[in-house]
Amino acid sequence: MNYKMVNFLNSIAPLTQSDADLGELLIISFVESAWAQNKHIHVNDVLKGVKNFSSASLNRKLRKLREKKILSFESSPTDERVKFIKKGSNYSDYLDQIDFIEPRNHAQLP
Repeated sequence: MNYKMVNFLNSIAPLTQSDADLGELLIISFVESAWAQNKHIHVNDVLKGVKNFSSASLNRKLRKLREKKILSFESSPTDERVKFIKKGSNYSDYLDQIDFIEPRNHAQLP
């Protein structure tokens, strides 16, 4: 197995000991990438850009992220149907919780 794949698998292994939802993490990763490029991101951008889940599943995950106040949605001033994704009040706490996972805390085999 190539080095990059081993590094990737080792970096996500601690998530097996976390309550974090991988779908939510993919959404967060997607929007963070857009924000790093100073792009405004819409809900539809997530639905088109995250290929691992159906649009119904992504909408459920986005709704859960909004309910947990990890993300918030702001209507476009020109079209109310367009929702911009913003950081919610619990966004930093959510990321801190994931960052707190011990790097060597891998899944424990029975």
